[in-house]
Amino acid sequence: MTPVAIPIDEKFITDACYYAFKTVTCSFDNAMKPRFGNGGLIKHLIGKIGETAFFRFCLENGIAVKHAPFRNDYSEINGNDDFIISILGHDFRVEIKTATIRNPTNPDEKLVLFYNRDQYKAQEDHDYIVVFAGVNKEVTQIALLGWIHASEIRNFSIWTKNMKAPAYAIPQSRLKDMKKLADAEVWG
Repeated sequence: MTPVAIPIDEKFITDACYYAFKTVTCSFDNAMKPRFGNGGLIKHLIGKIGETAFFRFCLENGIAVKHAPFRNDYSEINGNDDFIISILGHDFRVEIKTATIRNPTNPDEKLVLFYNRDQYKAQEDHDYIVVFAGVNKEVTQIALLGWIHASEIRNFSIWTKNMKAPAYAIPQSRLKDMKKLADAEVWG
Protein backbone atom coordinates (compact mmCIF):
# COMPACT_ATOMS: atom_id res chain seq x y z
CA MET A 1 0.00 0.00 0.00
CA THR A 2 1.30 3.40 -0.99
CA PRO A 3 0.58 6.40 1.24
CA VAL A 4 -1.15 9.34 -0.43
CA ALA A 5 1.09 12.40 -0.26
CA ILE A 6 -0.69 15.73 0.05
CA PRO A 7 1.18 18.82 -1.12
CA ILE A 8 1.86 21.40 1.55
CA ASP A 9 1.51 24.99 0.42
CA GLU A 10 1.11 28.31 2.20
CA LYS A 11 -2.70 28.06 2.39
CA PHE A 12 -2.46 24.52 3.80
CA ILE A 13 -0.17 25.65 6.64
CA THR A 14 -2.13 28.86 7.24
CA ASP A 15 -5.40 26.94 7.59
CA ALA A 16 -3.91 24.29 9.90
CA CYS A 17 -2.19 26.93 12.07
CA TYR A 18 -5.35 29.01 12.36
CA TYR A 19 -7.52 26.13 13.59
CA ALA A 20 -4.82 24.80 15.93
CA PHE A 21 -4.44 28.27 17.45
CA LYS A 22 -8.23 28.65 17.82
CA THR A 23 -8.51 25.23 19.47
CA VAL A 24 -5.81 25.93 22.04
CA THR A 25 -6.72 29.51 22.90
CA CYS A 26 -10.46 28.80 23.17
CA SER A 27 -9.81 25.76 25.34
CA PHE A 28 -7.45 27.55 27.71
CA ASP A 29 -9.61 30.71 27.82
CA ASN A 30 -12.47 28.52 29.04
CA ALA A 31 -10.35 26.56 31.56
CA MET A 32 -10.76 23.32 29.62
CA LYS A 33 -8.04 20.76 29.95
CA PRO A 34 -7.24 18.16 27.32
CA ARG A 35 -8.29 14.60 28.03
CA PHE A 36 -5.21 13.18 26.33
CA GLY A 37 -1.75 14.59 25.70
CA ASN A 38 -0.50 17.99 26.71
CA GLY A 39 -2.97 19.98 24.63
CA GLY A 40 -0.30 22.41 23.44
CA LEU A 41 -0.22 24.31 20.18
CA ILE A 42 2.26 21.98 18.45
CA LYS A 43 0.22 18.88 19.33
CA HIS A 44 -2.94 20.51 17.98
CA LEU A 45 -1.11 21.75 14.89
CA ILE A 46 -0.01 18.22 14.05
CA GLY A 47 -3.62 17.09 14.37
CA LYS A 48 -4.95 19.93 12.23
CA ILE A 49 -2.32 19.17 9.58
CA GLY A 50 -3.71 15.63 9.33
CA GLU A 51 -7.29 16.91 9.19
CA THR A 52 -6.39 19.48 6.52
CA ALA A 53 -4.69 16.76 4.46
CA PHE A 54 -7.77 14.53 4.69
CA PHE A 55 -10.06 17.42 3.72
CA ARG A 56 -7.94 18.10 0.63
CA PHE A 57 -7.90 14.39 -0.21
CA CYS A 58 -11.71 14.32 -0.13
CA LEU A 59 -12.00 17.40 -2.33
CA GLU A 60 -9.50 16.02 -4.85
CA ASN A 61 -11.20 12.60 -4.98
CA GLY A 62 -14.81 13.70 -5.21
CA ILE A 63 -15.74 12.52 -1.71
CA ALA A 64 -18.56 14.65 -0.35
CA VAL A 65 -17.71 16.23 3.00
CA LYS A 66 -20.92 16.92 4.91
CA HIS A 67 -19.13 18.17 8.03
CA ALA A 68 -15.53 19.15 8.74
CA PRO A 69 -14.09 19.73 12.24
CA PHE A 70 -12.99 23.26 11.44
CA ARG A 71 -14.69 25.99 13.42
CA ASN A 72 -13.93 29.47 14.68
CA ASP A 73 -15.09 28.87 18.24
CA TYR A 74 -13.84 25.92 20.26
CA SER A 75 -15.00 27.36 23.58
CA GLU A 76 -17.40 24.47 24.14
CA ILE A 77 -16.85 20.77 23.74
CA ASN A 78 -18.48 19.69 20.54
CA GLY A 79 -19.27 16.09 19.71
CA ASN A 80 -18.96 16.99 16.05
CA ASP A 81 -15.20 17.36 15.89
CA ASP A 82 -14.84 14.58 13.34
CA PHE A 83 -15.55 14.55 9.63
CA ILE A 84 -18.82 13.30 8.19
CA ILE A 85 -18.36 12.11 4.62
CA SER A 86 -20.80 10.61 2.18
CA ILE A 87 -19.80 7.54 0.16
CA LEU A 88 -22.23 5.76 -2.12
CA GLY A 89 -25.17 7.47 -0.44
CA HIS A 90 -24.11 6.54 3.11
CA ASP A 91 -22.70 8.90 5.73
CA PHE A 92 -19.61 7.92 7.67
CA ARG A 93 -17.94 9.58 10.64
CA VAL A 94 -14.18 9.81 10.13
CA GLU A 95 -11.62 10.46 12.86
CA ILE A 96 -8.12 11.49 11.84
CA LYS A 97 -5.08 10.36 13.82
CA THR A 98 -1.82 12.09 12.92
CA ALA A 99 1.61 10.86 13.97
CA THR A 100 5.02 12.41 13.51
CA ILE A 101 7.12 9.94 11.55
CA ARG A 102 10.46 10.10 9.77
CA ASN A 103 9.33 9.67 6.15
CA PRO A 104 5.53 9.78 5.75
CA THR A 105 5.55 9.44 1.97
CA ASN A 106 7.65 6.27 2.17
CA PRO A 107 7.32 4.90 5.72
CA ASP A 108 9.19 1.95 7.13
CA GLU A 109 7.29 -1.22 6.25
CA LYS A 110 7.25 -2.14 9.95
CA LEU A 111 5.59 1.14 10.99
CA VAL A 112 3.15 0.77 13.89
CA LEU A 113 0.51 3.43 14.58
CA PHE A 114 -1.27 3.99 17.87
CA TYR A 115 -4.79 4.70 19.06
CA ASN A 116 -5.12 5.65 22.72
CA ARG A 117 -6.94 2.86 24.58
CA ASP A 118 -8.86 5.17 26.93
CA GLN A 119 -9.98 7.38 24.08
CA TYR A 120 -11.17 4.32 22.16
CA LYS A 121 -13.04 2.92 25.17
CA ALA A 122 -14.68 6.30 25.80
CA GLN A 123 -16.47 5.98 22.46
CA GLU A 124 -19.89 4.39 22.89
CA ASP A 125 -20.21 3.49 19.22
CA HIS A 126 -17.32 2.15 17.14
CA ASP A 127 -19.11 2.54 13.82
CA TYR A 128 -16.70 5.04 12.31
CA ILE A 129 -13.58 5.18 10.17
CA VAL A 130 -10.12 6.05 11.45
CA VAL A 131 -7.69 7.57 8.96
CA PHE A 132 -4.02 7.60 9.96
CA ALA A 133 -1.83 10.42 8.68
CA GLY A 134 1.89 10.95 9.04
CA VAL A 135 3.85 14.20 9.04
CA ASN A 136 7.61 14.60 9.32
CA LYS A 137 9.02 16.72 12.14
CA GLU A 138 10.06 19.45 9.71
CA VAL A 139 6.46 19.64 8.43
CA THR A 140 7.58 19.40 4.81
CA GLN A 141 5.78 16.12 4.09
CA ILE A 142 2.28 14.91 4.95
CA ALA A 143 0.75 11.66 3.79
CA LEU A 144 -2.43 9.75 4.47
CA LEU A 145 -1.14 6.31 5.45
CA GLY A 146 -4.39 4.34 5.31
CA TRP A 147 -7.67 3.73 7.08
CA ILE A 148 -9.46 1.16 9.20
CA HIS A 149 -12.96 0.69 10.53
CA ALA A 150 -12.88 1.55 14.24
CA SER A 151 -14.58 -1.70 15.24
CA GLU A 152 -11.44 -3.57 14.07
CA ILE A 153 -9.12 -1.67 16.40
CA ARG A 154 -10.14 -3.70 19.46
CA ASN A 155 -8.53 -6.76 17.82
CA PHE A 156 -5.03 -5.32 18.09
CA SER A 157 -2.71 -5.67 21.07
CA ILE A 158 -2.29 -2.87 23.57
CA TRP A 159 1.19 -1.47 24.07
CA THR A 160 2.28 0.09 27.34
CA LYS A 161 6.09 -0.04 27.10
CA ASN A 162 7.64 3.38 26.39
CA MET A 163 4.15 4.85 26.01
CA LYS A 164 2.62 7.87 27.78
CA ALA A 165 -0.64 5.93 27.96
CA PRO A 166 -1.75 2.45 26.88
CA ALA A 167 -2.60 2.35 23.18
CA TYR A 168 -3.74 -0.10 20.55
CA ALA A 169 -0.82 -0.88 18.23
CA ILE A 170 -1.92 -1.02 14.61
CA PRO A 171 0.63 -2.05 11.97
CA GLN A 172 0.40 0.21 8.94
CA SER A 173 0.38 -2.93 6.81
CA ARG A 174 -3.09 -3.73 8.23
CA LEU A 175 -4.61 -0.46 7.06
CA LYS A 176 -6.71 -0.21 3.92
CA ASP A 177 -5.45 1.82 0.99
CA MET A 178 -6.66 5.43 0.96
CA LYS A 179 -7.35 5.21 -2.76
CA LYS A 180 -10.00 2.59 -1.97
CA LEU A 181 -11.89 4.69 0.58
CA ALA A 182 -14.66 5.51 -1.90
CA ASP A 183 -14.50 2.14 -3.69
CA ALA A 184 -17.86 0.39 -4.03
CA GLU A 185 -16.16 -3.01 -3.64
CA VAL A 186 -15.00 -2.10 -0.14
CA TRP A 187 -18.50 -1.12 1.00
CA GLY A 188 -20.54 -3.37 -1.28
